[in-house]
Amino acid sequence: MTKSSFPVGRASALAALLLCACITGGGHPHPLYPDPETPRPAGEVARLSGPVATVDDQDVSKFGKSFALLPGCHVVKLAAKTGTTSGDGRGGYVTSLPPTVYAFRMQAQHAYEIDVRFDGRGGPTVGNVTIQAWDRDANGGAVEVAPVGDGAEVEDCLNWAP
Repeated sequence: MTKSSFPVGRASALAALLLCACITGGGHPHPLYPDPETPRPAGEVARLSGPVATVDDQDVSKFGKSFALLPGCHVVKLAAKTGTTSGDGRGGYVTSLPPTVYAFRMQAQHAYEIDVRFDGRGGPTVGNVTIQAWDRDANGGAVEVAPVGDGAEVEDCLNWAP
């Protein structure tokens, strides 16, 4: 006899539902600019997507995984954990991420994507996680962006003007 008040099947189903609710993203980007009630045209903003915890020291984790920002330098810290589901209800993963910071020099009409991938080489619960960030322009070009190595990189970004 277990001490749990939920039968194992119900507890597993509840955990699966909570997992899906926590890691599902998508939809319209959440505006992270002054006067967010007045939407900005797509040509005036940059889009950021991925497992983001903070942007410019503002906690944005409760707003999803897609954001609209004005051009300029934005310092982005990744969430401590992220994951995904397979979409067919058969699998997915949740993983801890190392502390990672990006200093993006954002431009209008660019998409800044942080991609976390789990390879599952050791089965459904064991494998390697890779993190890559991309600056994608409106013409389809893409440049990989490295995480910040030191405070000087953040300072250089903050002094950059679009």
